Amino acid sequence: MAWKESDARMAAFDVLARLGVDPPDMELLRFGENALYAFRERRLVVRVARPSTEPGDVARTVEFVRRIAARGMPVSEPAYLPGLTQPVVTSTGVVTLWTLHDVDAGCRVTAPELGGLVRRFHDLAAPEAGLLGGWEPFGLIRARLAAAERDGLERSLTGPLVDLLRSLETAVGQLSARLGVGVMHGDMHYGNVLCLPGRRLLLIDFDQVCRGPREWDLVPNLVTVRRFGLAESEYQAFCAAYGFDLRISPDAETLVRLRELGMVSWLLQQYGTSAVIDEEIRLRVGSIGEPVGPPATRWHAH
Repeated sequence: MAWKESDARMAAFDVLARLGVDPPDMELLRFGENALYAFRERRLVVRVARPSTEPGDVARTVEFVRRIAARGMPVSEPAYLPGLTQPVVTSTGVVTLWTLHDVDAGCRVTAPELGGLVRRFHDLAAPEAGLLGGWEPFGLIRARLAAAERDGLERSLTGPLVDLLRSLETAVGQLSARLGVGVMHGDMHYGNVLCLPGRRLLLIDFDQVCRGPREWDLVPNLVTVRRFGLAESEYQAFCAAYGFDLRISPDAETLVRLRELGMVSWLLQQYGTSAVIDEEIRLRVGSIGEPVGPPATRWHAH
């Protein structure tokens, strides 16, 4: 049975009731692999993972974020709540509570800022590698494609993605990892950086943090150039701030294709919800095999 937003909300209600809040007034911030709610009365973000999520993995993530925060990494931290040990396991989700920050709506994170933040994260998080598991790049993708096939989505949508997955399973095993295997965030894009008043930047969303090839954290910015129109000058500024241009790596093509496959498989879960999204899915599937490098078909953010 599919996990629904109502399931996540029930899990959040369950945990907040333990804090003496009934019923809570929550604002849905995001619903995807996880559900995020703002509970402004207590300045909390309630993060709900699917019931199938391993609580031990979530607990290690919480501990990891606390450790790198103590090392000076600017992150949104787990909330400290007396008497409540995180995560909290409920029948409809695995719940953690985080600090809610006021965001500067007019602030745009720049490419040099993002590049510098990635470099700082790689440096400060390195000593905590032993706390984390290894990179598993295909788990979510396989599950999404299997669900799409079970739901009867047409072969013209799932076939190209399944074929690409099979080719990547071989290619990823041959990665050279020129930047070394170390701690990586796993989803290092502009949307996972909060810009607070005074231009204070905080890194968020550590669900995919693990040990793996650190080049993976540079891939989202290259895909932003390729598919979403980031200017070449901004990309170069990102590379200068980080200290490495992924395009010189022999692994660039494999990593870009893997990132794009993940993005398309994520959107595929929303097929049938609107004509606009269905059209975008068809656009992405139809262009997924294009050569890595410009020009490439432009995708639209969703």
